[in-house]
Amino acid sequence: MSQSGNAMIGKLDINDEKYYYVGVKASPFASDCIVFGLNSDEILALSKRFPNSGTDVVNGVMIKGSPFSIINALAELGYRVICSTGEAEMLWTLQRES
Repeated sequence: MSQSGNAMIGKLDINDEKYYYVGVKASPFASDCIVFGLNSDEILALSKRFPNSGTDVVNGVMIKGSPFSIINALAELGYRVICSTGEAEMLWTLQRES
């Protein structure tokens, strides 16, 4: 592609914007969830809000609370749900800007 073609469509610079993603996996009726992708400060904040939480699981952490309570708590930390998938067990993907 020519240089003028690049200028016309623009260049993608992955350093322009930074987003962080986490996943919340649970049944909608569960009393606990597995959350993937949290940093240590976020794990600490959720563990304080949801007692008896913080158990490590493969690539994530177990949080003792209903999925919607945890999603609402993550919203207070700046996350928003961008997609979900599943039926009996769901995975919600959340995003926040840096």
